[in-house]
Amino acid sequence: MAREKAQPKKGRGKQAPRGARALPNADASTGLRPLRLLLMLGFLVMVGAGLGYSARWLWQQAPAVELSRVDALENVRVKAPFRAVTEREVEDILLPYLRNGFFSLDIGELRAALMANPWIVNAAVSRRWPNGVEVVVEEAEPLAIWGGDQLLIASGDLLPRPDNLKDLRLPELAGDAELVERIMVQYQALAGLLTTKDMEVRRLSFDDLAGWQLELVSGIRLQLGHDELLERVGRFLSLTRGVLAPHLQKIVGVDTRYNNAVAVQWKTKDKTEN
Repeated sequence: MAREKAQPKKGRGKQAPRGARALPNADASTGLRPLRLLLMLGFLVMVGAGLGYSARWLWQQAPAVELSRVDALENVRVKAPFRAVTEREVEDILLPYLRNGFFSLDIGELRAALMANPWIVNAAVSRRWPNGVEVVVEEAEPLAIWGGDQLLIASGDLLPRPDNLKDLRLPELAGDAELVERIMVQYQALAGLLTTKDMEVRRLSFDDLAGWQLELVSGIRLQLGHDELLERVGRFLSLTRGVLAPHLQKIVGVDTRYNNAVAVQWKTKDKTEN
């Protein structure tokens, strides 16, 4: 039986030689390329969005203890005289706020807490990058002792006398607490006048009955009355540079309430010079 040759199918190209590969169809490759680019870009956008969300989530969910290691205040510097206010008192004020960390520290609230101490008249708080804070404290200056357990400061306020200022040597002022401003003004005026050795103010007091009474560092006590204090003290000073100069060590007190004279009380015996 005769065999018929197989006829090639229509539409099929020439068979490629053995060992060679057929080239891709140029038209098909060109059509797929934009689709591949779009798919790749979409994948990259999804990956980028995922990374961004993960970073944000990690920051929000990170434990507070981990954040505190980055935010911790490791360098705290305090500048203060530490006379009326002790280091422990300042430390007790600072600690609750410093625990919040560098970025969370509320400088305004910390300063207000410091200023709540009556002896602190000014306070400055500032961050020091990367993990520090500086605190500068200014204390009130005491002018005089009032009644033994209080101190008078420049603002005219009376503050409790701190334990570490018990041995502080200052002039003493006494009188009705309602007259503290008036007494302070008179003291400042007299302190500006009495500046020579042994003539500084040791104690100044006022009461409605006796008026003003002044004691000097030398121990001499002056009765000044109710008015014209500076004129009467000036008259006394003129006498100490004149007729009383050789006898100052013998004087106990001087009454200046006379118009044109003074009465002198001596240590050894009562004797009056006009």
